Amino acid sequence: MQNAVAVYGLGNMGFLIAERIAKAFPVKVADLDQGLIARAADQFSAVAIGGPETLSETSVIVLSLPSPSISQAVVKQIAPHLSAGTVVVETSTVNPEDMHALQRLLKPHGIEVIDASVLAGVGQMAAGTASLAIGGSAQAVEAAKPVLDAIADKQIYFGETGAGAAAKVINNAVAHAVMVVIAEAGSMATAAGVDTQKLIAMLSDAQMGIQRPLTHRYAERIVDGNYSGGMPLDAARKDSVLALQLAQNLGVPLFAIQGSHSVYEMAANAGYGREDYAAIAKLWADWGRPAVPGSKG
Repeated sequence: MQNAVAVYGLGNMGFLIAERIAKAFPVKVADLDQGLIARAADQFSAVAIGGPETLSETSVIVLSLPSPSISQAVVKQIAPHLSAGTVVVETSTVNPEDMHALQRLLKPHGIEVIDASVLAGVGQMAAGTASLAIGGSAQAVEAAKPVLDAIADKQIYFGETGAGAAAKVINNAVAHAVMVVIAEAGSMATAAGVDTQKLIAMLSDAQMGIQRPLTHRYAERIVDGNYSGGMPLDAARKDSVLALQLAQNLGVPLFAIQGSHSVYEMAANAGYGREDYAAIAKLWADWGRPAVPGSKG
């Protein structure tokens, strides 16, 4: 019989993670809400974790808890009872420093931790289309692979412990920042009488709006350090001024678009005006924080 997988945390995401794991492994669960434990027992035959001493035969522990401090509290409680070689899998959205804190707690017991941050919402997890952003030693990831496969087929390995967590935080930061830009753009479009559905189609086009800065300017220009040709930064700065003027004339408040304009002003002042406007990335290299490894601006 397979060893059971322990899942701590049966919130909206944790419950679905436990349910998916239960299709491949026996599952033990823990949550402060006894109703959720009873529901898990009813829906996929989960067994309540009676105490940390019952985990000695469990080789993979999955955490889906509300905060890093709670994850650390749980790990402190259970670590002395786990067998060496056990792998703890943190699926919540946390920062690399939180993963390193778990690593420090577990290392004295011969236990490894990996980050397997969920790149999806509950709908995708329920549908089986979620992805995992993974970080950790190759050995630990391989040991936990059957459980990771049970959670999600699509997995992206980013590097050592904390790298997957960082990728998830960055992904969310981009999505949330773009959401502000889209809200601003939508307000400007509505005030200007632009058809909403046509605006969405235009911004979704692979050669325009949202995708082009990533798939062309970051993936091809910034990664390769190629800023020759293309749309000059001075021209992009001019267009940015037009957007600010349009918003002002329409009475639409701007935050993200207004803030991004300052970057174009700084890049122009730094002498990058004749280069492709992806050259804004050279500012971060100038500040000692390049956008890609080895970049010197």
